[in-house]
Amino acid sequence: MSDSEKIFGLTNDFLFKAVFGQESNKKLTICLLNALLKLEGLKQIKEIEILNPFNVQNYKEDKLSILDTRVKDARGNSYNIEMQVRNEEDFVKRFSYYLSKLYSSQLQKNESYNELKPAIGIAILGYDLFPKSNNIDEEFLFKNKENSIILDDIMIMHFIGLTKLAQDKPIKEMTRFEKWVFLLYNSKKYASKDSKIPSEMESEEGMAEVVNCVRKSNSDKEMRARMEDRENSLIYLSLIRGNGYKKGKKEGIEEGRKEGRKEGRKEAFVTMLSNGLSKEDIIKFNGITEAEFDRIINS
Repeated sequence: MSDSEKIFGLTNDFLFKAVFGQESNKKLTICLLNALLKLEGLKQIKEIEILNPFNVQNYKEDKLSILDTRVKDARGNSYNIEMQVRNEEDFVKRFSYYLSKLYSSQLQKNESYNELKPAIGIAILGYDLFPKSNNIDEEFLFKNKENSIILDDIMIMHFIGLTKLAQDKPIKEMTRFEKWVFLLYNSKKYASKDSKIPSEMESEEGMAEVVNCVRKSNSDKEMRARMEDRENSLIYLSLIRGNGYKKGKKEGIEEGRKEGRKEGRKEAFVTMLSNGLSKEDIIKFNGITEAEFDRIINS
């Protein structure tokens, strides 16, 4: 890796999945889960099964898929872990939907509902989803209005805001949870072989190995290409969803919004094509037909 090449960190969801979604790295995924869920003693996770292991070939065929990591522990609890760095309007609903599918998919035909185990969603966020809150981890449970009864054996959602951690806090004063949040947000700093990991982080189980995975991925030509593809695809998605609406809204009338959206989409599509994204990927990304694509481009 040359000095001029871009460095990728764990906020790149492709790299995150490559590190924590591989069978060979199960130990690191266990360390991450125990730290982010603040599990201690007998409550700690000891063994897991990765339900959707990382596969670079699958990514090549579907660049636009959701890169989450689904895991089951020895107690039967299921986990959905996802790195999300862009503020998407429908993210919370989508995340809730996929967690509910993870919960319901546990049962095979004719099995009893008593067999269902908790499903825990962990959304790691590179932006501030809850501006009114100072909590790094916002935990959502099923509970009654008086908060006196909690159904904690169904579904739980954690939204972990990486930007909420005070970056000037001395690492030696951080909890294990905070150290992992700091590493996830700042892993780029340690991607170079010449960089040194703070001793307080190196002594935490799994952290040095995670940093080595980040360094190895940044030194691998194919991995770098995939990480860059992913980043570009997400940028283009933001263009498509945002440009047309903003232009149309400025007009203040429905017709203006339609025209603005059409112009914005054409601009975004042309940018995508010029940057190497295929026509097929753009069509799939937007859920449109080939005829619609041609009509927008030629308008």
